[in-house]
Amino acid sequence: MLNSIQLFGFVLLGGLLAGETARRLVRLPRTTGYVLFGLLVGQSGSNWVTPLHVESAQLFIDLALGLILFELGYLVPAVSRTERLSRLRTGAIVALASGGLVFAGFVINTVPIGVALFAAALCLATSPAITIATCSDVGAKGERTGLLYTLVAINGVIAFAIVMLTLPFLDENQTLSTFGRLTTAFGGIVGSFLLGGACAGIVLFGAERLERQAEHQHLLILGTIVLGIGTAIYLDISVFLPMLVFGAMVRAIDHDRKVVAIRIASDARVFMVITFVLAGAALDIGHLLSYWREALLIVLLRFVGQLAALGLCRKNIALGPRECLLFSLGLQPMSSVALVLLVNMQTLYNQMSPDLVGMLMATILLMQLLGPLATQTAILGFGEATRLQPPVELPATHRQGVS
Repeated sequence: MLNSIQLFGFVLLGGLLAGETARRLVRLPRTTGYVLFGLLVGQSGSNWVTPLHVESAQLFIDLALGLILFELGYLVPAVSRTERLSRLRTGAIVALASGGLVFAGFVINTVPIGVALFAAALCLATSPAITIATCSDVGAKGERTGLLYTLVAINGVIAFAIVMLTLPFLDENQTLSTFGRLTTAFGGIVGSFLLGGACAGIVLFGAERLERQAEHQHLLILGTIVLGIGTAIYLDISVFLPMLVFGAMVRAIDHDRKVVAIRIASDARVFMVITFVLAGAALDIGHLLSYWREALLIVLLRFVGQLAALGLCRKNIALGPRECLLFSLGLQPMSSVALVLLVNMQTLYNQMSPDLVGMLMATILLMQLLGPLATQTAILGFGEATRLQPPVELPATHRQGVS
């Protein structure tokens, strides 16, 4: 039996091997390899990594997700005010359309409205970790990649806000009135934005004095993320929304680019590997075998909602029909944050039926496996994957001249 330190090293090395195998042998995103390795060593396979191990690593997972969400916010490109408003409107419509269709599907299947709203919020969020990791692996650079980051970030803000609005109404032990619950929910959202702004202020102030020394600035950012997460837990507000706001505010305010942002896919890939392997270990493939039809239906509803909304708004952000399809593919990965929220929901409130939990777990697993490939396909379609471009063929006459 491996001790916790041996297990940590085993997860890192096994995840690295699985990720490189996926990338080099079958040209799949590394994240797919990480998740597959997690399935192999988790409860769906050898059970070397048990739910207890995953639970004991919760603080590490929160830190990793904080880093990922900070970077997502930081990757949202600066654009003109008019363009920013167009992207914000489009992102909101895309998120609400996909979440609305999923919500309607749950309500039709007699899921209580509050629980259906919570579950739909989990489904509408696109995975920032998969988006960042896949874009990094293929060397995605360009305007369309920046727009994808923007849409994923807007998805996340709306999803986290809806989760925070619904949670007070799902707590059976809550004795507050409806007004009191709403006040608690909105107070949590405002507190998340204030905390994100405070974290941004710390980093911007520190970067001004540390200058562009990457090792010191990375320590500054990491320390601020740890402090921000700890403060969010202390205040009993969202751990994730402040980190996303934190990254976005740093990028928006830091016009002179004095901040040397930490990159989860390079500077801190250890967090990325651990997060995906543990996500795979926490998921049970039995859920997918039992609820694959429901999972496919949820995926279809998300995709139809995203595609329809993008088609409706495509002129606002200058997209063609083919690009609408590609962006819908790029938005498919479901967030591993949803897994954390779902587990917390089950632990705290026990409001969700086993069938609904099974459907959501099956959908998360399906999109953890297929989502990275969908994002990679989208980036390739944009023509912005600098590391996966086919080699340029020399003209025949030129080859003859060289020979």
